[in-house]
Amino acid sequence: MTNKKEFIERRKHERFKVKSGAIAMIRQLPAKQEQTKNMSVDGDALVVRAKYCQIINISKGGLAFRYIGRNGESNEPFELDVLFIQDSICFTYLKNVPFKIVWTSHEASKNSSNNLRTKLLGVQFGKMMLNQISQLDHFIQKCTIRQILILP
Repeated sequence: MTNKKEFIERRKHERFKVKSGAIAMIRQLPAKQEQTKNMSVDGDALVVRAKYCQIINISKGGLAFRYIGRNGESNEPFELDVLFIQDSICFTYLKNVPFKIVWTSHEASKNSSNNLRTKLLGVQFGKMMLNQISQLDHFIQKCTIRQILILP
């Protein structure tokens, strides 16, 4: 018997690195109607703030991304969009992607006194509509880096 553990790939879909400009956009889910009854439209009461996140890799089954969050920030539910922007032009926009979070992590920070932290998040896509599947296929085809293996 050996002490080596074998790595078994459990993913159904091949993962691809993404080109520069591939972004995941997360937005906090809008407040429920009861919570918004007494809010005024003026000011920031109804503003939904979006975070633009760096996609690390993507597959037909899910993606991983990196974003900056505050220490102690709540894990409120959010909506997820996937986009590819190049030269200030959005070439691909996949809106309201159904997903579930499968893992989360924090990157080590050089400056621990800072209130901001880099977080990593892995999500698995849920059931998508046909147009979303088509847009995801297009995104993977046009916005990822394919590595070619050259065998001797």
